[in-house]
Amino acid sequence: MLRRFSSSSNLVLIGIKMIAIAFIILFFLPSLVSLRLNLLISSLVNQRGSVLTDSPEIIALRKIIADSYLLQNAYLLLTGIVLLAAGLFKQTNR
Repeated sequence: MLRRFSSSSNLVLIGIKMIAIAFIILFFLPSLVSLRLNLLISSLVNQRGSVLTDSPEIIALRKIIADSYLLQNAYLLLTGIVLLAAGLFKQTNR
């Protein structure tokens, strides 16, 4: 009985931690996107010599980078919700 309670409480704790991490990452999302975009622009400057930061390609890359971070964050949040629900509603086998 104690082992079953322990595994379900572990699922709940892991789920809560994953949800909290997803919200923390969401708070830092603009700085993460800016950092990754700056790294990309600096590598493009090294290759080409100059880059227009207002060009449609850079704007599209900014959107792609932001979307990728949002998708990763959504997966993390949904996984945390599933683990939380599994821990809360886990049935005991008799």
